[in-house]
Amino acid sequence: MRNLLILSLIALPTAGCAAIAAVGTGVVVASNYGDNNVYVSTVRAAAKVVWAEAKEFLAQGSKELIEYDDQTRIAKAKIDDARVTVQVEAWDVDQARMTVSAKQFFATVNDGEMAKIVTERLLRRLEK
Repeated sequence: MRNLLILSLIALPTAGCAAIAAVGTGVVVASNYGDNNVYVSTVRAAAKVVWAEAKEFLAQGSKELIEYDDQTRIAKAKIDDARVTVQVEAWDVDQARMTVSAKQFFATVNDGEMAKIVTERLLRRLEK
């Protein structure tokens, strides 16, 4: 019983987490995703740069106008029948935390695949 408790405590922090090694310029520090299919990435870039890139990316990917709030740095867009939400926070001096989520079917069902695709594409654009 004691071994099971120790094993479960060791395995607990690794459940639902994926660390991404930085390749090339080293833009991504870490990426995590949870059970609700929300992708959180820490990026080595100023929050202003990440926010501008996120808005531009959503505007290019959506056929409709995007909704955004510059004070809270939250942007929403409809991409391929999914409602994608991107939030950018200043994490440190030259680091930002980017949170991406997506929902389908009148914002009732989480769409983890779309959130993953948007996160990967945004991170690739930030590496350039």
